[in-house]
Amino acid sequence: MVTERIECQGIVLSETVYGESDRILRLYTERKGKVSVIVKGAKSRRSRFLPLSEVFTFGLYRLSRGRSIYYLNSGKILQANLGLRASYDRLIYASAIVEIVDRSSMEGEGTARIFSLLRKALHELSSGKEPLPIFLGFVIKYVSFMGYRPLIPSTDEVEAYFSSDRGIVEGENSTGGVAVDPADIYTFRHLLYTSLDKINLATTDKQTVEKTYRLLTNYLKVNLDLDKIQSLQLRM
Repeated sequence: MVTERIECQGIVLSETVYGESDRILRLYTERKGKVSVIVKGAKSRRSRFLPLSEVFTFGLYRLSRGRSIYYLNSGKILQANLGLRASYDRLIYASAIVEIVDRSSMEGEGTARIFSLLRKALHELSSGKEPLPIFLGFVIKYVSFMGYRPLIPSTDEVEAYFSSDRGIVEGENSTGGVAVDPADIYTFRHLLYTSLDKINLATTDKQTVEKTYRLLTNYLKVNLDLDKIQSLQLRM
């Protein structure tokens, strides 16, 4: 039987100890979506694979497939994203991003578009920019790529409300949704249609940003069936 071997770019979403000396990684890859990978000896600090096994690492991974799981043969780091650990807030939002992707992705499924979004989000967070706007931009784009793009009116000056399963709905609020104002609508549109590296909420009222955070994270949890995002429980 011929062993399947692949070379692909991937990002480490999570890692767990396996046996006495190994680790199992959850990688989100450009070619295979999310895959599980056993890394032999990676528990040892002297392992040559240890840097490739760190969460947030973006690397080139050469894998061989076993019966139900991949094994790491070799690889190289393309971007370590070490800047994520230089700030508490950056670390929290980056951890939330990989948790969201890990928990909402099925094994063997994924898209190059989501891989690119994930890579860019971690890169932008690592670069030292204000982390919350990047996180919000990631969330609204990710949930859209997953097939749950929220409704957003084409103009700000409309009567509208926010529905946790539909987005910003035009019309009178008769269903118990959250009332939204023009600033809220503009912020949602800016986050959805602006590339991550261009998002700027510096002039947006802090209350509007926090309201957007609450609405978007709730929308994400409802539509992707995530009961709680553990990393965000540590948000200050």
